[in-house]
Amino acid sequence: MQLNIFGQTFEYRNDRSELEAMLQKIFAMVAESDRQLSHLVIDGVEVYDEMEAYMEERIDSIRTIDVVAVTIEEYIRDVFQTMHSYLTRALPEIERIIDEFYQTPSEHTWIRFEQMLEGIQWINQVLYWLAEHPQHPFDRQALARIRETLAEQLRQLLEAVEAGDSILIADLIQYEVKPLWKDIIEQVNVNVVN
Repeated sequence: MQLNIFGQTFEYRNDRSELEAMLQKIFAMVAESDRQLSHLVIDGVEVYDEMEAYMEERIDSIRTIDVVAVTIEEYIRDVFQTMHSYLTRALPEIERIIDEFYQTPSEHTWIRFEQMLEGIQWINQVLYWLAEHPQHPFDRQALARIRETLAEQLRQLLEAVEAGDSILIADLIQYEVKPLWKDIIEQVNVNVVN
């Protein structure tokens, strides 16, 4: 298989034993270029997550892997755009979750609630990453406050789940999670527009 990165081409055998060396090559070259790995294009398919697992599953048939790396500034802008899109799409869903928890939550409600919790964890990871990169326009104290608030909300939600209190879950989402998400959207709006 062919690895294309920064105008250079490297050949690797289609063998699992080659994956580690290839990934090390990718990460080393990206780090040396002071860029951030955005994604891989593997035989024409854009792969953003679980790249190694994707390659392992298709190791016998991969022909080309193109590395897409961007500047930190471009990556941060993309992160803000993704976060803005996610939060904007999630708000109407949160409204439905709140309504359903005030009623009797169905199995489908619980699945969507779990997805919301995964979203909270993703936001937390993004905020942590941003806090570690000084090139972003947020101030570190604001990021720390948001992360602390998210962690506290997550803890309270988990306690409400353990207690089986669907009204408390709805209240926490309505009066704690939703306002914070709106605040985050406002902060992200500034960075997406600029």
